[in-house]
Parts: sequence; C-alpha cells; structure tokens
Amino acid sequence: MILARLSRAIREQNWFAVVLEFVIVISGVVIGFQVTAWNAEREDRERVGQALERLQLETEQNIRGLRQRIEVNAARQADHAAMVAVATSGELPPDGVEAFERAIAQLMYFSRPQIQQSTYQALEQSGDLALIADHDLVAEINRYQARLAWIDNQHGSFRRGLTSFSDVLGEFIVHEPTSDLTVTRARVDMGRLAEDPRRASALVEIARMHAIFAGYVDALEAHTVELCHRLAEDTGRPCHDEAAP
Repeated sequence: MILARLSRAIREQNWFAVVLEFVIVISGVVIGFQVTAWNAEREDRERVGQALERLQLETEQNIRGLRQRIEVNAARQADHAAMVAVATSGELPPDGVEAFERAIAQLMYFSRPQIQQSTYQALEQSGDLALIADHDLVAEINRYQARLAWIDNQHGSFRRGLTSFSDVLGEFIVHEPTSDLTVTRARVDMGRLAEDPRRASALVEIARMHAIFAGYVDALEAHTVELCHRLAEDTGRPCHDEAAP
C-alpha cells in the first residue's frame, strides 16, 4: 500500500506526498528497531535478575557449608592442640589418647572448602556478567572470585607442604589394618617420636598449617556473608544468613 501511494505521488510529482511517505516509512523502521531494542533490554534485565537470585541462593548454601566446615575445623584444631602437647612433652595421658589418635589419623586430611559456583560459571560463560548494570556489584563478585582462586592456590601450596612431611611421619607412625579393609588405624611409636626433635617439630608444623588454612576458611565465610547481603540489595530479597538477628 505504501509503495503504491509512493509510486502514484512520484508520477503526479507530488513531492510533499513523496516526502511524507518516506518519513512514515523511516519512522516505522526506527520505531520497530527501538521496540526490538527495548524488548531485548527487558529480556536481558529479567535474565540477569533471575541469575542474581540464583547466585544469592547459591551463596546462602555456601554460607551454610562453610559454617559446617568451620565447626569441623574447630574440633580438629582442639585435637591438634592435644597432639602438639603430647609431641612436645613426650607424654600421652590416658585421657588424651582418643584426641591424640584422632589428630594423627587426620593429619593428611586437607581438603578445599566446597563452594558452589555453577551460577557464576554460567554467567561468565554466557557473557551475562557484562549485562549487570551495577558495576560495584560486578566488582564485588570478581573480588570474591579472586579470593576463591587465591584460596585454591594456597590449598595446593599447603598440600605440597604436608606431603613433604610424609617421610618424617613414616618414621614413627604406622597404619595398622582393622576389621574394615577400607579403614586403617594410625598407631604412634612414642619411643621413636621422642628420639628425634625433628619428628615432634613436624607435628607442630603440620598443626600450624592446618590452623592457618582454617583462618582462611573463616575469612572466606565472612566474605561470603558480605557478598550475600550485597546481592540482596539488587534482588530485593533478604539474605537468609542464619547468624543475622
């Protein structure tokens, strides 16, 4: 219809009508592009908003997991304190046997904190991180990811450090079989432990490494809570932080 009117106006040399038809066509195209852009922006905002809500839920799960890990670390550090006392004194009191053996059995157990990151990874892989309008929030998310990468690097370093003590530990710790073939019992030769101060020093150093890494987990939990509340500012949903009043 527009083309027919435009053709007729040109034949009649009705230039006003020609210009008017061109304006109508161009305006329609511009409006169409603008509507498409608005719809795309709205869809982007909705998609990012949903992703931030999932990220907040994931962060809340991480808070709970980290707090469980902190409880385990606290109990383990108490056992390590008992172990260090035995190693430095050379005496194992009857009431300290259980904690001492438990600490020895867990010496080489040194795992990373379990952090859920599937939502962040999806945002990063899809490029949707760039669609988050709050640049301060993006900076906070990136700062948190940098901390996770640093902790992962520290874990590898500490793990290698623990492995370096394997030979020393083998000089006075023997793993005996139990009725369960998948489980062994760590037995300490107290005489051999006392023979060389370097053996007690190894236990002290291992306990120190565990304590330092436990401090990293404490700091990560605090940062995770901070991120959760920061996300809550954008999602409008309170962070379900169990420690919050």
